[in-house]
This record gives sequence, C-alpha cells and structure tokens, in this order.
Amino acid sequence: MYKQIVAGVSLVSSLLIADSASAQPRRWERDRSRAEVGRSAAQLQDDVRDLQRFRATHASFEDAWRRQDLIGVRQALRSFVFQGRAEVAEQQREAAQSFREAQRSNREFARDGSRKDFRDAQDDRRDAYRDRVELGQETAALNELERAASAAFTFGPSVPVLLQARDAMQRFIRLAEVEVRRSRRELHEDVRELREDNRDAYRGPRRGY
Repeated sequence: MYKQIVAGVSLVSSLLIADSASAQPRRWERDRSRAEVGRSAAQLQDDVRDLQRFRATHASFEDAWRRQDLIGVRQALRSFVFQGRAEVAEQQREAAQSFREAQRSNREFARDGSRKDFRDAQDDRRDAYRDRVELGQETAALNELERAASAAFTFGPSVPVLLQARDAMQRFIRLAEVEVRRSRRELHEDVRELREDNRDAYRGPRRGY
C-alpha cells in the first residue's frame, strides 16, 4: 500500500510539473500577445495623428498658395519638412524593430516548430521587408521636399518649385494613408492572435505544420 501511495504521489507530481512547464510558454505567449495588441493600438493612434497633421499642413500650404501669401507658403513648407523628417526618423526606428522581430520569430520557429510560430515568422519577415520599402519611399519624398523648400527660400517660391513641394507632400499623405490602413489590419491580426493564445491556454498548444 505504501509503495502504491508513493507511486501515486510521484505520478501526480510528474503531471503537475509537466503541466506547469507547458503552461509557462503559453502564459508567456499570451503576455506577449497582449503587449503587441497594446503596441498596435498605440501605433494606429500615432499614424492617424501623423496623417491628420500632414493633411492640415498641406491644406495650409494650398490656401497660402491660392492667396499668394509667400510667408504662409514658406511657413507651411518649413512645417511639413519638420514633420517629414520626424516621420522618416520614426520609420527608421520601425524598420529596425521589425528586423529584430523577424529575427526573433525565426529563432522561435526553429526552436518550437509550431504552426503559429511558422505563420508569425512569415508575417514578421513580410513586415520587415515592407518597412524597408516604405523607409526608402519616405526618404525619397523627404529629399524632394527639402530640395523644393531650399529652392523656395533661396530663389523664391516659383510655380515649378511649389509644384514639386506639392507632389512631395501628396506622396507623404498617400504613404501615411497606407500606414493607417496597415496599422488597422495589424491591430485586428494581433487581437485575433491573442484570442488564439487564450484558446490554446485551455486546450494546449497546436503542433505540426
């Protein structure tokens, strides 16, 4: 009887240890998913604010141009240049972060090999590539805008210079609109992944491809 009790206690202890060991990664995944949802929501708010500022400054530029207000044109140009520089700097940080996330996801997939890890690694590699492309597009738009602003302050805001500045502003606005749409999709995806992690916490992680 004593040996049976000992054997039963040992079996229960082994099960508890195994359950605790399997629960820890799932809990960690849920915590990470919650954090990603919070980051995605904050990123969406930032992107919406950036788009609104771009649109407002562009509208001020167009209004000043229509009224032939040279001071107003220069002020709008200067403001948009500062906003463009801030946007490019932010995109540089995002591109670096997405590259690190892609590396981390690749390591997790190589370690665990789950279907979710495979999908996450694919998504993160796609995001890293897209962020690099967008960084190049924003940098090109900023260079064009800075050239137009420099010419406007040096030689005066001629029509060709103002057309160049307008084109660069509109490119920034289009890119910002794309970012807002992407941020909305990413927030929805992160919420979906959090729900999946919560389900896995009750029925165990899925394995295989």
